[in-house]
Amino acid sequence: MRSRAALLVALACSLFLSSPLFAQSGKGILSGTVKDSGNSPLQSALVQLLPLGRKVVTDDHGQFRITDVPVGEYTLSVSYVGLTVSNTPVVVEAGKESTVNAVLQVASQNDQVMVTAERLQGEAEAINIERLSDEIVQVLPERVINSLPNTNIADAVGRVPSVSLERDEGEGKYVQIRGTEPRLSSVTVNGVNLPSPEGVVRNIKLDAVPADLVERIEVFKTLSASQDADGVGGTVNLVTRTAGERPIYALGGTGGYNPIQNGYWRGGFSGVFGQRFGVSKKFGFLLNGTFDKTDRGIDDLEPGQTIGVDPATNRNIAFANTEDRRSYEYYRTRYGFSTGIDYNIKPGNSVYAKGLYSDFHDYGETWVYTPNAGNTIKSVSPDGSQITFDNANDCLQPTAPAGCAPGSYNYRHYIRRPDQQVYSFLTGARHDLSSTLIAYEFSASRSHNIGGQDFATTNFNGNQSADVAVNQKDPFRPKLFALDNTNLYDPTQYFITNSSFTNYVAQQLNFQGAASVARRYNAHAHLGTFEIGIKIRNSHSTQNENDEIFRATDPSGNSNIPLNSVLGTYTNPSYYDNFFRIGSQSYGPASNYNLVTKAVLGNPAQFAPDIATDIRRSAGAFFDANERIYAGYLQNVISFGKLRLQTGVRFDAADTGFLANTIVTSDPNDPTVTPTNPRITPNRQSSGYFNALPSVQAQYQLEKNTNLRANFSQGIARPNIGDLVPTTIVDPNANPAPGVVTEGNPNLKPTKANNYDILIEHFFQPLGVLQAGYFYKQLSDPIYPTASTIPAGQPNAGLRLLQSINGPSAHIQGFEVSWEQRFSFLPGLLSGFGVSANYSYTLSGVTFPSTFDGGRIDNAPLARQAPNTWNAGFTYDKSRFSMRFAASHNDANIQFYNYSHVDAATDKDPILGLRGPGGDVYFYAHTQFDIQGSYRIQRGLRFEASGLNLSNEVFGFYQGSTIYPIQREFYKPTVSFGMRWTSSAE
Repeated sequence: MRSRAALLVALACSLFLSSPLFAQSGKGILSGTVKDSGNSPLQSALVQLLPLGRKVVTDDHGQFRITDVPVGEYTLSVSYVGLTVSNTPVVVEAGKESTVNAVLQVASQNDQVMVTAERLQGEAEAINIERLSDEIVQVLPERVINSLPNTNIADAVGRVPSVSLERDEGEGKYVQIRGTEPRLSSVTVNGVNLPSPEGVVRNIKLDAVPADLVERIEVFKTLSASQDADGVGGTVNLVTRTAGERPIYALGGTGGYNPIQNGYWRGGFSGVFGQRFGVSKKFGFLLNGTFDKTDRGIDDLEPGQTIGVDPATNRNIAFANTEDRRSYEYYRTRYGFSTGIDYNIKPGNSVYAKGLYSDFHDYGETWVYTPNAGNTIKSVSPDGSQITFDNANDCLQPTAPAGCAPGSYNYRHYIRRPDQQVYSFLTGARHDLSSTLIAYEFSASRSHNIGGQDFATTNFNGNQSADVAVNQKDPFRPKLFALDNTNLYDPTQYFITNSSFTNYVAQQLNFQGAASVARRYNAHAHLGTFEIGIKIRNSHSTQNENDEIFRATDPSGNSNIPLNSVLGTYTNPSYYDNFFRIGSQSYGPASNYNLVTKAVLGNPAQFAPDIATDIRRSAGAFFDANERIYAGYLQNVISFGKLRLQTGVRFDAADTGFLANTIVTSDPNDPTVTPTNPRITPNRQSSGYFNALPSVQAQYQLEKNTNLRANFSQGIARPNIGDLVPTTIVDPNANPAPGVVTEGNPNLKPTKANNYDILIEHFFQPLGVLQAGYFYKQLSDPIYPTASTIPAGQPNAGLRLLQSINGPSAHIQGFEVSWEQRFSFLPGLLSGFGVSANYSYTLSGVTFPSTFDGGRIDNAPLARQAPNTWNAGFTYDKSRFSMRFAASHNDANIQFYNYSHVDAATDKDPILGLRGPGGDVYFYAHTQFDIQGSYRIQRGLRFEASGLNLSNEVFGFYQGSTIYPIQREFYKPTVSFGMRWTSSAE
C-alpha cells in the first residue's frame, strides 16, 4: 500500500501548488440572485455573460458569481426552462464586484400557475438541474416528492426512469437502478457515503429514511472522476435543506386508514424552521423534523413447492406439500430531523455544517399456522388439481414405503423489534479565490441495526398424524385441507416445543475527509476548469448475536403448555378474503407473546437450554471488520463552442481486514471438543486492491433546446461486508420455509464495470423535457447470490443455504425514454393537464463458473434485472387545485439462483427444469396505482388527500414459474388526509 499512499500524497501536494499566489489585476466580478415573479430564488438557472461566453449556474439559493471578468460592457443573459429569458446590460469595472439581480417572468397567463403550484415549481427545478449537469442525472425536488404519497425515500426514487423497487411490508425498501442489484448502487447524503442501517450490506434500506427530510433527491446514472467509484448502477444523493434568503416556517400533518384485517390507522407530522440572521444575513440556520407512525396488517401465504410422482401415471407432478399461513401486525415508527448551518464569510467564501438523523422502529408480530402434507402421494385427481397422501393408517401397512409419514400441523409466533438508525454529519468550507475554488470537508456517519436479523420465536407442535390433502385449482392459493375432520385452527392441540430469546446488534461507523482545488482557465478562448481532489474514508463494522434457545425436555419434544393457555386478543377476521376459512374461523386464535414468555420462563423443569446451538449461532455470527478507502482524482472540464467535454481519472485503493470465528464441534485428536464445548478460534484475514478508473463525458448542443450526451466510465462494486466475512447467520423465520442460513465468502472480489451511455434530450417551452438513451454495462467478477439445501446430518439440515460467489463476467444493456410536459398551450380548463411518464427496457446475461450449480449452461439474466419498468403519471394544475395520478410497474426478476443443472433436456422439462418448482427464485411483477390531490385554501395553506396502492398489488416470490409461489402477501389500499401550511415568507 505504500505506493498507493505515495500517489495520494502527491495529489495532496498538488492541491497547494495549484492554488493562486496573487489575484489578477484589471478584472472585475459579477454576482447576483435570480428569482421568479413570485420572489422565489431559482436554482440551476443558466447565467451567461455575452459576448464573452462565460457561463455559470445559480446555486441552491439562486445566487451566482462570475470572477475574472475583463473590464467592459456586456449583456447578462439568464435562462430557465419554464420562464422567459432575461437580458440585462452590465458594466464591469476593474477591481470591483458588481451586483446584478434578475427576475424571470412567465411566458403567458396560462403559465402563471408556475409560480404558485408547488409541484410545478419542483418539476421546473428538476428539469433545469438535469439540463445543466455534466452527468446524466434525474432529480426529485421535495415539492415533487410531496405530490404523491411517498412514505419514505425508496418510494420516491422508484418513480424515476429505469429505477425499480424491492418492496417489503407495503413500502419500497431497496432501489435497483438500470436493472442492477441494490449492491451495485450507492447512497450518499450531501455527497457523503451513508452506512447501511442493516450493518452487513452496502445497499441502503431506504425505508429507514423519511421522505420529508430532504430538499431533493439526485439519481446519478453516470460516473465522473470526482464521484465515489462504487456507483456502477448509479448513485442516489440525498440533499438536505439549508436556510434561504427568506425565512421559512412550515407545518404539516396527515392521518390515514387501511381496511385490512380489523382496520389500521396511520398518522404523521412534519415541520421546518429556517432563517438567516444579521444585517447582511450571513448566518443561516434551518431545522427540519418529521414523525410518522403506521400500523398495518399483512395477509401472507408461503407455500413450499416440491416435485413428486403420480402413482397412477408415473409422471412427474409439482405440488405444494406445506404452507405457512402468516398473519402480521406491524406498528412502524419512523422519525428524524435534518439541519443546516452556514456562514457566508464574504461573497464566494463560506463555512457550513449539515446533518441528517433518522430512526426506524420496524416493530411487529407474526402468527403462523402451518399444515404439512404426508410425504407419500396416494392419488392425483384427473385434472391434477387435487392430491391426497398416505395417512397414519396407510403408513402402518406392510406395503407402505420406507419412511412413510402422515400429515401434521405446526404453529409458531415470533416478535420483531428492529431498531434501524442512521445519521450523517458533514462540516466544510468553500473558498472562491478569483480563478481558484478550494473546498474541504470532514464527515462522520453511523448506523445501527438492533434486533433486525434475529427474532424471538416460539414453536408449537400440533397434531402429528393428520390426513392432509392439497387443492391446487388456484395455483396462487394452494389450499392444504384435512380429510379427517381435524381442525388446523384448534388451539388445544398445540404444545410449546422450543423458544428462543435473542439479542442482535450490527453497527457501522464511518469517518471521511476530502479536499479539492479547482482552477479556472482560458485556453485559446476556450474556457475550462481543472480540478484535483483526495478523499479518505474509514469504515468500522461489527456484528454480535447472543441467542438463548430452550427446548422441551420431554422425549416427545413437547411441553405440557398448550396454545389455548397463552392466547391473546389479536384476531384476523378476513384472512386472505376468507379463502382458508375452516368452519366459522377465517384464521386461528393467536397467542400473546408476553404470556408465552412467562410460561416458558415460569416452567424451568420443562425446558433445557440448547447450549450447542446457542454457541454455534452466536459465535458464528460475530465479526469485526475495518475497511479504508483511499481515493484521489484528476478532472478537467472544457468547452469548445457547442461541445462541453469532461475527462478525468479516479484512483481508488482499499484495505480491508476482519476478525471472525472458526467453530469446530468435533476433533478426533481432542475428545474434549464437543458440540456443547466447541473450539472457537479467531480467524483474521485481510485483502486490498487498487484501481485507476477513467471517465469521459461529452455534451453537445444540437440546437437551442436539444442536447446530445455521451459517456464512458469505469466503476467498481465492493462485496457486502456480510457476504465477505466468514460468518454464519441462521434465520428460521426467513422465506422459504423452514428457514435460511447465510454464510460469508472471504474469497469474494469486487465487481468492476465498463459503462457506456448515450442520451438525447429536448426541452419544451414553457415546461417539459423528452429524453431517450441507451446504456451498456460490461461486468467482470460479478457477484452472484446462490442457494442450496443443507443436507441431512449437518448443522441446520433442511434449511436453505445462501452464499455469494464471483462469476467470470456479465453484461446488461437497456433503452430508456422519459417524457414530461405541461399542456399549457391547450385552451381553457385543458391547459391544466400534464404528463410525466417513463419507460425502460433492459436485457442482461451472465456467465456462470463451470462448477456452479451442476455446471449451468443456460444464459440466465442478472439477479434483480427487471426487463420492463415504467411509470405513467398524469397531472392537473389549475388555479388552487393540483392533482397527480401515478401508475408504476416493474417486471418479475430473479432474487437468487436456485436451479441445479442436470442436462440440457432436463433444463427444458416443465416440471424438473428451469421453469419448474426447483427453478430460480423470482420476485413477482408489481404494478401499483397511487393518487394525490391538494387544494390551496389560502396562501400557504393546503388540504391534501391521497390513495396508496389502490390496486392492492401482491408482493412475493415464486420458483421457476409464477404458478409456483413461495410467498404472496397483500396489504390493501391506504387512504390519507392532511393539511400543510407554509409561511407566506417562503
